[in-house]
Order: sequence, then structure tokens, then C-alpha cells
Amino acid sequence: MSSSIDFGVFRPASLGPYLEQDPHALPVTADREGYYGDGHFDWWLSGLNDYLRVKDVLAKNGANLSSGDELFELGCASGRVLRHFACHEPKCAVWGADINLRHVEWVRQFLPQRIRIFQNTILPQLPIADGTMSLVCAFSVFTHIDDMELAWICELRRILKPGGIAYLTIHSEHTWQRLGPGLPVYDALISQRDKIADYRVSAELFKQPMPEDKMVFCWDASGTYSSNVFHSTNYIRDTWGRFMEIKEIIVGGHSYQDVVVMMRGD
Repeated sequence: MSSSIDFGVFRPASLGPYLEQDPHALPVTADREGYYGDGHFDWWLSGLNDYLRVKDVLAKNGANLSSGDELFELGCASGRVLRHFACHEPKCAVWGADINLRHVEWVRQFLPQRIRIFQNTILPQLPIADGTMSLVCAFSVFTHIDDMELAWICELRRILKPGGIAYLTIHSEHTWQRLGPGLPVYDALISQRDKIADYRVSAELFKQPMPEDKMVFCWDASGTYSSNVFHSTNYIRDTWGRFMEIKEIIVGGHSYQDVVVMMRGD
């Protein structure tokens, strides 16, 4: 099978075992908000890629998943990454949540029953006990949280065990430097520029260095997403680093987004 996904060092020797262990349905394009268009296999493969990247980070930090460990993905959508944890980590408890009920219902109906899936709200409050998770992930979530960002960081810290890992993706100054036609975040901002009040959005703006350490672009919309947020790595280290230890920031670790790897220290 051919694919446009670039695994880099994360390409497995064979996809056969991963395919055999995942007999579950794939969402139609509308059930994954249009991502990857008709490239259903590419969508599945992108989730495997991120799963393997998370596993690599866990190994680097001596935090490999063990039998009985629990993990949680905030903003899991229709299970692009979560399905791989459910299929390939059978001895771990797998939790997921999304703000979009359609995604939650899809996961509930088509992915393994042992996934504990629920709908969250914009409020940083999760029905999960303190200090129970060995891993929390959030792909393209903090790129859309304009308010209560730090409260969400605290909430993820609350549910992590001491020594647990948080794997979160962001738009950074490195994303900003790549902005241009064809990049989804750029196209979204340009298309909504007449509705964005706080900044004068134009192609010229994105040719300049990122003007602030945190940039929040908001607009009125009827859909789930109505903001795009950028953080400088200095902001992440100074602000998020007050709550958990920053282990590393992986530039381009999630396509044009960076990955922030944090550990709860106590």
C-alpha cells in the first residue's frame, strides 16, 4: 500500500500486525471533519504514526506503559490515535473525550467497548480520579483553547500520576514561520480575517516574526472551532513549565505543530 504519510524513523518493519490487530471500521470523511478527504488509509496510518511517536517519547523518558496503566486522550475526535492504543495496548485502560458528541457516538458504536469515552465541555473539569493516568495526550486541542488554557493544564496534571507524561501539540513560532497558502491553519485565518477583531490578519502579518508570545485569533462561528492559538516556546517553558516539568519540545513533531512533552513530578 502506498501512502503520503511520512513516518521517518517511526515506520514499522511491517504494517501487517497493526492491521491484523485493528479489524474495526473507519469513519467516513464527514465523521472525521473532512480530514484526509477520501484517503481513509492515510487517516488510519496518521493515527498509527502518532501512536508510535508517543510510544517513542514514553520509552525515552522511562515511562513505558505497563499492565494496568491508564491513559487518556482529550479531544480524541473519532479515535484516529485512540483506536491504536485500544488495539495495541490491550492490558491498559483507555479513556477518551471529545467536545463533539458526533465523534463520541462514533467511537462508542464502532470502536472497542473497553474504551471509556465521554463528551467533555469547554470547562476544565473531567470525571476522572486524581493521579490515575500514566499518559495524557491532546492533539490539536490547545491550538483552539482561547480561554482557561492554564486551568486545563492543571486539570491534566491533576489526573496524571507522579511520573506520568503529558503529550500535547501546539502552534508555535515554528508553525508561524511556515504559514502560507495550503496550510490549514493559514487558510482558516485568511478565510475568517474579516471576523477577527484583535489583529489585522493578512498575508503580510504572517511574513513577520510572531508579534506576541501568545496569539489568539477568535471569530464568531456556528461550528466547533472558532479560534486558533499560537504559543512561543518561551511562553510554554515559562508558563506551562510552572505546573509540570518540560521534558522536551519536539519541533514539527505533529506535522506543522510542535509537541510539548511534560512530566508530573510529584
